[in-house]
Amino acid sequence: MRANKVKANIKAGRKSYGLNFSFPSLQLLEMVGSLGFDYIWLDGEHGTFTMSDVEEMCMLAERLGLVVLARVPNTQPSTIGQYLDRGVMGITGPHTVTTADAEALVRACKFAPQGERSWPISRFTGYVLPPDATQEMAQFNEEVLVNALVEDAEALENVPQIASVPGIDVVSIGPFDLSQSLGVQGQPRHPKVTQAIERAAAEVRACGKAWWGDLMSSTFVNILVVDAAREYLRTAKGG
Repeated sequence: MRANKVKANIKAGRKSYGLNFSFPSLQLLEMVGSLGFDYIWLDGEHGTFTMSDVEEMCMLAERLGLVVLARVPNTQPSTIGQYLDRGVMGITGPHTVTTADAEALVRACKFAPQGERSWPISRFTGYVLPPDATQEMAQFNEEVLVNALVEDAEALENVPQIASVPGIDVVSIGPFDLSQSLGVQGQPRHPKVTQAIERAAAEVRACGKAWWGDLMSSTFVNILVVDAAREYLRTAKGG
């Protein structure tokens, strides 16, 4: 079982640095994967990934020493299980609104007795039944990172309860969707949104759980590529 260094960093209070991918690119991952990042984050909700893409990204990332995290398109156990079976070590559950949502997210991510994840015969298990499946299940439950993504106005009143759910490691906020839910759509820096985020962050910290922005930092690789290309063109054109 691979160790999840991102989760280890969270426990130690150290910040992890990563790159977000919204599309599969083994070439781009190979280019940037050896630069010293801790993780990659796959956007399975809005990205273009198939399960084969996710598996191939996991294979290469592991060889580069990177942890793979992913936002899943939905929190159905079958969906989450497919991502975990490919080798993803951390799940971001979108639109976590209630305590029940957070509990269901944990159950889908973890094996018994903490959860109800189905046991796979996949690359997660080396394509065979391990000699001690019970130990493997317990170790995986320790290593998997579970992130509750809050992005609805209704969820703001439930942040302390969501953060307090056993098995939730991290809480984060989706500012664009939250701005829409708060009636200021497309304005993630509107005072309504920033104040809500500040309050949620304080509530998560008060529960003794990790707030994503405190211990994790990343940006989308496509943004870096576009920014670099734009700067090159500006310089090449002399201005």
